[in-house]
Amino acid sequence: MKLPDLISTGWTEIRSHKMRSFLSFFAIAIGIATFFYTLSVLSQRYRDIHRSAVISGIGRIDVTTEHPLDMTQYNTLKEMLPEHTSLSFAPRSFYYEQFTYKNKKVGGFSYGGIMPTWKDSSFAYRLEGRFINWQDIANKNRVVLLTVYPNEKEKRELEEYVWNDENEPEKTIKMTELTSHVNLLNQQIIFNNETFTVIGLLHSLEAKKDPRFRQDREWSPRIYIPYTTFYDVQPGWREEFTTAIRIITGNESTTRMAASAVTSFLRSQFGIDEKPQPEFFREKIKERIKDARADLNKMLFLGLIAMIAGGIGIMNVTMAVIFSRTKEIGVRRALGATRGDILAQFLVEAMLLGLCGSLAGMLLGYLAVLHMAADTSQMTFSWWVVALSILIALVTSFLFALYPAWQASKLRPVDALKYE
Repeated sequence: MKLPDLISTGWTEIRSHKMRSFLSFFAIAIGIATFFYTLSVLSQRYRDIHRSAVISGIGRIDVTTEHPLDMTQYNTLKEMLPEHTSLSFAPRSFYYEQFTYKNKKVGGFSYGGIMPTWKDSSFAYRLEGRFINWQDIANKNRVVLLTVYPNEKEKRELEEYVWNDENEPEKTIKMTELTSHVNLLNQQIIFNNETFTVIGLLHSLEAKKDPRFRQDREWSPRIYIPYTTFYDVQPGWREEFTTAIRIITGNESTTRMAASAVTSFLRSQFGIDEKPQPEFFREKIKERIKDARADLNKMLFLGLIAMIAGGIGIMNVTMAVIFSRTKEIGVRRALGATRGDILAQFLVEAMLLGLCGSLAGMLLGYLAVLHMAADTSQMTFSWWVVALSILIALVTSFLFALYPAWQASKLRPVDALKYE
């Protein structure tokens, strides 16, 4: 028989025994739903890891020193690094403070100093206005960047957030509450008893849409000022600050060279007792990929168990079908059907069940993703997940139906025709 005839015959048999077919179909569907959900979620997780790695900076190295570093030292280190490397200094920690805007005190934020190259790593903001530039660094300009967070709550008048009390007239308001109602771009604020101009607003993404790794996210509103300005307005604290050095080489093959250069630089500046410990960001990426693979293995094991159960269902149904159609097999053999025709007939019928089960399973898996995945807003469904799900169902149906179909093909026409 030709393939179209086999498909037509198999489909007719499936429709003739709806309940029996449904049970096999359902067993396959459950297994495929598990596979489809697992592969969809984890493929998205791999894409998220890759996206996070790219935005974090290719060839990234983080180093900390207990000493403050100036711009002369910055230029010295920059010359020691591979060509086209991005270098940034920043105070290792951020510190809490207040500023005054139109005679109202604003708090609930931390602040620190950054360089223009700070934007080369883990920058996931929409910039309104301009960023800090090298002229701001050279001149120690009194300029600031403010982070602005999405405000999904119903907007109210700013005055509702200002606690006016006759006994305590100078209550502070939160920076998030101020920036959600007032655009501070190009406005002036009083910070550390000096006047600063807001040159830019960094609009942050919602947490679930933020592509950065957790350690790169800020967990409180921040104010950023030029790195040199930071030390200029805090001269008495200079020796208390430590410095975070971030290097982005743009190429993983040059990270060892850059790590060696920064280690040599710090020891030349602060003596052989200086023991920098460069952190290679690619190692953190590998840890996340390892975790994703571990989750993948666990879920795929469950999917494999479900598929084996579905396969056993296909085998049982195929054996039952052969048992009930023994006489039909004898008639077909007597009319000239070969063993290969009989084998193909039952295999095609089983694979049709597997195909239908895979389609239903993918629908169930899709619904599971929509209702169970932590974040579906960035979820995409790859063609290879669909193709692999169908392939798994077809292969499972084929393998588990092969033995019963083989036994059916071995029946001799005389024996089959004698069967009652």
